[in-house]
Amino acid sequence: MIGELDQSSSIGEWLEFIDHITSKEIELGLDRVRQVYKKLNIDQYFPIVMVAGTNGKGSTCAFLESIYHSSDYNVACYSSPHFFKFNERIRINKIPCLDEVIVDAFFKVNKARESIPLTYFEMTTLAAMLIFVENDIDIAIMEVGLGGRLDAVNVFDPEISIITSISIDHQEFLGSSIEKIFKEKSGIFRAHKNAIINFSCDEALIKKCKDDTKAIISKINADYYIEEENSKINFIGKKKSFLNLPLPGLNGKIQLQNLSGALRAVELMSKNFPVTQNALEKGIEETNITGRMQFIKKNPLIILDVAHNKESAESLNQFFKQQRLKGKVRCVFSLLKGKNTPDITNQFMDYVDEWYVSEIDSPRASKADEIISELIKQRKDIVSYEFNTTQEAFSKAYKNSDVDDNIIAFGSFFIVSEILEDISICQTQKIQ
Repeated sequence: MIGELDQSSSIGEWLEFIDHITSKEIELGLDRVRQVYKKLNIDQYFPIVMVAGTNGKGSTCAFLESIYHSSDYNVACYSSPHFFKFNERIRINKIPCLDEVIVDAFFKVNKARESIPLTYFEMTTLAAMLIFVENDIDIAIMEVGLGGRLDAVNVFDPEISIITSISIDHQEFLGSSIEKIFKEKSGIFRAHKNAIINFSCDEALIKKCKDDTKAIISKINADYYIEEENSKINFIGKKKSFLNLPLPGLNGKIQLQNLSGALRAVELMSKNFPVTQNALEKGIEETNITGRMQFIKKNPLIILDVAHNKESAESLNQFFKQQRLKGKVRCVFSLLKGKNTPDITNQFMDYVDEWYVSEIDSPRASKADEIISELIKQRKDIVSYEFNTTQEAFSKAYKNSDVDDNIIAFGSFFIVSEILEDISICQTQKIQ
């Protein structure tokens, strides 16, 4: 079947084909994808808000997607990874695109590329853009996959660029210092266009960024900020403010920061894309995203999170400790290769009673016994159990828990998706 696919082939066959023909290694660079993009003759007639960052990208995109959808704009969103179906990555008006729409785009991209090699992410990114231009959208929200400067998404021309945060992650591709990582991510900035730095950042880095990119830079807590008052929030911008807004439904204080960056983009776009107070309120309240401090069950308390680096783990730890924990705490945990285990787990060591460590379903998965060895180095008396699959680990943690106990599962997108696929184990109930 490989090499003989057309518009009648299934999306599963196409994804298998793309995986087969593309490199398994991450190849940063824009030359190949630019060549194919040019061959596709795509007319990007709509503005793009491009979002990069170590953490907070998905939430920021979700806020923007929900706000503009509530404002009755035809809004497209491209994000990664997906949890259950590839279609989740490419959405129009918050709805994943149909199989046949994606298959048609794959066919056209594959035909255009001829013998030009593309990575999996490059193929899917071009397919997403092709779908967007063929569906009369008003605005697109696009999440950078890795880094920024050399990421496939950066082949497009953003109207506004956002960096949500920067921390040490993916050192093998982005560098081992904040300065190098910042340079890679700020590669999405464009000369004379608005760029948002939505985290505390050294002034020297910002000055150099301005000099290098010539972008019009906004800084959180300098050009805009959010204040919380009486269970409401006020966004104070440079020229426009949004007052008496509801607290976001997404859990964790970090979401106020993510929302702040999204609202700054809304402020900057307000001339051509105005939003009403009602649309803002509805958009914020209806923003949801899988696997971000997500409550699954109350008794026992079960929380899932995709935290996989130091910064996101710190946010999760802060949120989890605020839940007035009773009983024992069990942790279902795993990591991909290359992650620094102590950076991610150290802050949980004082109160996690048992670690349920699995090997996630990925060729890049760390071995469960190796993770446990790293945990023991941090605390010799830890109680740990090794499992072949995440489902087995979660099932055992759940069976061992009483109603007053707590289960926290984190370490990777794979952890969350594999638990959610088999969540019937715990007979999920909605939190009241």
